[in-house]
Amino acid sequence: MIFREAPSLVSAASPEERSGTGSPPPPPADEVRLHLLVRRIQEGDLTAFDQLYELTRVDAARTLRHLVGNRVDVEDLLQETYLRLLTAVKNYRGESRFRTFFYRVCANVALSHLRWKRRRPEDPFAEPPDQVSSEEDPERAAERRQAARLVETALEKLKPKKRIVFVYYELCGMGPDEIAEAVGSSPNTVRSRLHHARLEFNVAMQRLLAHRRPGGPHGAP
Repeated sequence: MIFREAPSLVSAASPEERSGTGSPPPPPADEVRLHLLVRRIQEGDLTAFDQLYELTRVDAARTLRHLVGNRVDVEDLLQETYLRLLTAVKNYRGESRFRTFFYRVCANVALSHLRWKRRRPEDPFAEPPDQVSSEEDPERAAERRQAARLVETALEKLKPKKRIVFVYYELCGMGPDEIAEAVGSSPNTVRSRLHHARLEFNVAMQRLLAHRRPGGPHGAP
């Protein structure tokens, strides 16, 4: 498992939720709070939208970064995400969890960007922006950046729809049914995309690691 981060928007999904079986648990406190903010936004209280932004921004930035890659400045994508959310939230009626609704907006923004990105080749030597804590050990920071680069490069091998499904399952702890709601597809299609995305990601990682081993194309002789 590459991703170990727990989603901050709401608590991580249980195995029953991820598999799409069992009874859903009561909504967590964060979900209830977000629903109350949505209701206030729908009543015209824009200060509630500011609060919604503060509660979800970190999670949105992290999710978008995994969806589109570290070499992208996510600030523009964040702005687009919240502009779309401000419009979309007016029609939110609570049929699904707010997390699912929120990630649907993130997925739409990411998908638009990834499709655009495939039409515009990037500089292959561009480096992702460093995000190093001043307290982090330099050697550990270098290893973390190297691992992040490998994961990003492997993710770039996936087609946009597969990448989104893979990230939502592995990073966000979402099950196939919830992902299907978020991306506007069927659970069976999501499971198929996830299966193929895992195979393709693992092959890409193995090739990248092989290139870095001593004796490999980029390794020491």
